[in-house]
Amino acid sequence: MQNSVIHGLRVAFICLALVALTLPAAAQQNQPINIAVVDLDFVVAQSPAGQALGKKLEEFKKTAQAEVEGKQKQAADLRNRIRDGVNSLSEDKLAELQKQLEDVAIEIRRFGDDKQREGQKMQDEGLRQIEKQLEPVFAKIRDDNGYDLILNRVPGVVVMAGERVDITKKVIEALQAGQ
Repeated sequence: MQNSVIHGLRVAFICLALVALTLPAAAQQNQPINIAVVDLDFVVAQSPAGQALGKKLEEFKKTAQAEVEGKQKQAADLRNRIRDGVNSLSEDKLAELQKQLEDVAIEIRRFGDDKQREGQKMQDEGLRQIEKQLEPVFAKIRDDNGYDLILNRVPGVVVMAGERVDITKKVIEALQAGQ
């Protein structure tokens, strides 16, 4: 889920912006900032909506692969007819078969590109829906636990985080309780 990583980075940047906004307020109150981290990719994967999206994408992939295999069989049949007919078919007939083979190859590439775009769109829409579901969950957990900042536990962004600040389990439980 490459998009979930991109989404995670987006959330991390938003969180960093929130740090800038909350630091002055916390400093004025002379209180420590309460920070939590969450593994957003894991939350998405474990959420009911994330699991449903994963199944939907897997079914889409299987269906598309079956269609590609049918088109590849058609291309293989044409290659065999060309190979078998090299000595027995007229040049016009061989040229016609070669043209059909080229058309099928182009059709396979276009089909693959179309399905890739369609799958990406399906994934993006699904992740947007999950993001909408997560917003109130994060708001409630933030408010209930007094967190000033919630960061996505993205490698390279959060270098180290203790278990005490990791709220991934709380978010999954809240999502599951709401379903």
